[in-house]
Amino acid sequence: MKIQKMFKEDIDRKINGVVKVDQDESDVLAQELNEYVITRELKKHFITFFNNYIESFNETTADIGVWISGFFGSGKSHFLKMLSYLLENKEVQGVKTVERFRAKFADDPATFMLIDRATKGRTDTILFNIDIEGSINKDKTAVLRVFAKMFYNYLGFYGENLKVAKLEQFIAKKGKTEEFRRVFEEKNGASWLESRDAYAFFEDDIVATLQEVLGMSEQAASNWFNGTETVETSIAQLVSEIKEYVDAQPRDFRLLFMIDEVGQYIGNSSELILNLQSIVQCLGTECNGHAWVVVTSQEAIDSVAKNLRANDFSKVTARFPVRLSMSAINVDEVIKKRLLLKNEAGADKLRTLFKDKGGTIKGKVTFGGGAPTYPKFSNEQDFIDVYPFFPYQFDLLQSTYDSVRNRGSSGKSMSSGERSLLSAFQDAAKKYGDDDLDRFVPFSQFYNTMESFLEQDIRVVMERASKKESLEKPLDLDILKLLFMLKDMDNDMPTNLDNLTSLMVSHVDEDKIALRGKIEKSLYRLMDENLVQRDDD
Repeated sequence: MKIQKMFKEDIDRKINGVVKVDQDESDVLAQELNEYVITRELKKHFITFFNNYIESFNETTADIGVWISGFFGSGKSHFLKMLSYLLENKEVQGVKTVERFRAKFADDPATFMLIDRATKGRTDTILFNIDIEGSINKDKTAVLRVFAKMFYNYLGFYGENLKVAKLEQFIAKKGKTEEFRRVFEEKNGASWLESRDAYAFFEDDIVATLQEVLGMSEQAASNWFNGTETVETSIAQLVSEIKEYVDAQPRDFRLLFMIDEVGQYIGNSSELILNLQSIVQCLGTECNGHAWVVVTSQEAIDSVAKNLRANDFSKVTARFPVRLSMSAINVDEVIKKRLLLKNEAGADKLRTLFKDKGGTIKGKVTFGGGAPTYPKFSNEQDFIDVYPFFPYQFDLLQSTYDSVRNRGSSGKSMSSGERSLLSAFQDAAKKYGDDDLDRFVPFSQFYNTMESFLEQDIRVVMERASKKESLEKPLDLDILKLLFMLKDMDNDMPTNLDNLTSLMVSHVDEDKIALRGKIEKSLYRLMDENLVQRDDD
């Protein structure tokens, strides 16, 4: 059996590694929802969120702020998006989101009951990336303006322009929305929804429509159109409108502003973090738990607010009592369940292989020289779950990504989080997809996914090395890639000959003594070409 044939899902399928909260194509959403893995850490976060959220159904509360933090690639945007779809219980390709999550919590029915109960009522979410939707002009009211924009958009008004949105809001309160749109289209030839972003070019049609629909005089309609005053709003006014809206809904209605990348948008601005704090405080006080604010940030709230005065710091942090910190600690769970899950035939083949050669496989990789104790195959099921990789590779690759990124001049955009590691393992599995089930993926293979993130000077070295006739390909290039990945990582993986040999193991029956000899000769060739520094060890 070939490696590519043993997986339950097609290893070549497109996996959306970078989750975008505003991406809503049904095929993408269905895959994201179906393949979302509830790790041990995520389960704790779901329990924490829903325990706090469901309290707002039992009694009024002003504690409606949720702060989700986690480094680049940790899965916080994915969590926010899944939480949004779960709360709304959206139907995607004919299946309700809560039903998709039922199987994910099959081993924890109590938590699923909590989720199911919280999603029985009507919930609407306003999900957006504030760095995309927010104004480039970040004055002290920038956060308020993007809240207003997204709320008016949610209501069906043109939130990009408060002047137009307020007009539409006024027309709606008069019950004239449909009539206004019909009359405008009769006069203009195009629909209002298609034209309102360029309203400044349609003065005659808008003035005439306002006269006919609202009974305004030509002078009054022209005054509105030509008015140069800037339409503004205040926190109190916006929250009043939000309260008016949620109060008009059923008692079990909840509205959640779910905002990605708040920390990146706010940056070090004290004014912006205080603007956010005031909005959340006012929503909590006025809406009694019927309006929530859930945000993501690479930094914890304490770090974002660290430059504030002590009193302001306390106010800000108090507004977000629910804090969820994301990490990549269980990223191996995600990779095993989302990518490496085996079909029945594949599992049977691997089961037989482990029964025949389990002892050889377990002893295939050993590390010394002060290396940490990395996990090995613990049993038959562990081998089935991880193959064609070794257990140590999950932890070591995360450390490698961190090391390369922290060197400063290379790999700045790399992440040791879920998205990058998932891509790295998929690329490696695809590379060896046509091989038989006696093949392992050597650690050097992960360089190929990493390379696109590296600075040009690093890639040039590799390119020049590939053209040297004195080097043996591909072995010498693989060793060079391996040494680059492990540079400055002696605490995680000392680069002695025995460790390099274990890292380069690529077959079940590989002769490690022979492999060690090949690697030793490779190192000499690399040193002769001044690609590797000589070291007595």
